[in-house]
Amino acid sequence: MRNGIILIDKPSGVTSAGVVARVKRLLGASRVGHAGTLDPDATGLLIILVNGATRVASYAADGSKVYSGTFTFGIRTSTDDVFGEILTTSDEIPAFAEIERQARRFVGEFDQVPPKVSAVKVGGKRAHKLQRGGLEFELEPRRVTVHSFEVKPGESADTVKYRVSCSPGFYVRALARDMGEALGCGGAAAAIRREKSGHLGVEGAATLEAVGWESLQDWSVLLPEVPRIELPVALAASIHNGQRSSLREAARHPAIVPLLRTPGVFLYTSQGNPETMGILAVSPDGQLQFELNLGLKAA
Repeated sequence: MRNGIILIDKPSGVTSAGVVARVKRLLGASRVGHAGTLDPDATGLLIILVNGATRVASYAADGSKVYSGTFTFGIRTSTDDVFGEILTTSDEIPAFAEIERQARRFVGEFDQVPPKVSAVKVGGKRAHKLQRGGLEFELEPRRVTVHSFEVKPGESADTVKYRVSCSPGFYVRALARDMGEALGCGGAAAAIRREKSGHLGVEGAATLEAVGWESLQDWSVLLPEVPRIELPVALAASIHNGQRSSLREAARHPAIVPLLRTPGVFLYTSQGNPETMGILAVSPDGQLQFELNLGLKAA
């Protein structure tokens, strides 16, 4: 069983779940997931997790995101993007200098209320399902961080082009909505494209039409700064099978001994096997512990 990740440049008009279903069918994989949902109308980088790599979803979702696209002002909608029901309109669009001034207010750490059509759960149910069912509810604000936010004049007076670097869990549609509120005219996202997730970029990502096993990458690319240790096949196999006695043997391995001085994690594989098998952790007291394995065969 092959495990890994595939970087896909998601097209507009398909859900993230739809991409997962298509990849699973094309590869014939037993398990496929994704990290970091993109709206159906959004495009750009979608990290697909294949087979055992579905267990590293939290690592794939970590890291800053970079988005670009277009905001439209003078409109409020039910979905905070231009594809929702129009609630109000306004012809009083501030000059670009004022838009740029307001944009600077959205750099740093602040509270953001997710869109009502988000996947946030309310009483165990997804907000978007409650919203489409016509139910009344409120979402709690979440602390988010914007590292940088640039705006440029758009093709018309009521639009701007943007590029934002932000923390995980940030909603670009909510940014368009909140900027519109700050400007007093309303705002909605017209186009959203994810350029980066962590250190991974959309450049070189496979198109949905071209995806195949040749697109698969080792999941360790999600953790470029984490050390990777190659162990003897038998030792790697016993660790992978959860044998606690193997940790004592591994703790004496020349490559691991220096790592035991500092708490943290490291990746491990077996000799001759290019696929990363899992993660081991060093506890504060210098003990080796199991952290994660993907169920790979050692040889």
